[in-house]
Amino acid sequence: MMERVSTPEPHRTDTTAGLAPVADDLTRLAASLGVKSVLVMRSEPGEMVVAATAGEATQHYTVGAAGKKAGDDESRVPLYCERVVDSDESLFVRDSRDDEILAGNEDEKEFGLHNYLGLAVHDPDGKVVGTVCVLDDRARDYTDAERAELNRLRDDVERIVADGNSALG
Repeated sequence: MMERVSTPEPHRTDTTAGLAPVADDLTRLAASLGVKSVLVMRSEPGEMVVAATAGEATQHYTVGAAGKKAGDDESRVPLYCERVVDSDESLFVRDSRDDEILAGNEDEKEFGLHNYLGLAVHDPDGKVVGTVCVLDDRARDYTDAERAELNRLRDDVERIVADGNSALG
């Protein structure tokens, strides 16, 4: 008797309805960068919520999935995106396992994703409302051209947010 082997579900790009216009761009970016995940995250007071996802790690990062922020809890390691939201600055982490602040963070421990590049997403008033980011399971750098691709995606997301703040919802 043959044993039935299940094949893993293929990854697929998914977004909130408001971010659907950038779905193809997310897919292309994940492929061109060769990363495990490209995400658009919404910042809530106590958590970061997936608003759009592409790449192999969509099995972990589904639309609506949330990671709890460390906030003022010094016993917890902050989320990558939490750092971006709190600082309103881009964040590049070549390998979180070598990072004094981010070693042992949730994405690293649970999913093996220790490489991160993220940018803040702003609303029309300049308030940080989320992030656009990439995560990978290998330490790597990003070229200026690759960073420019991520910046273009962030700019597109900010235009969508400016047209209707429910885009990240």
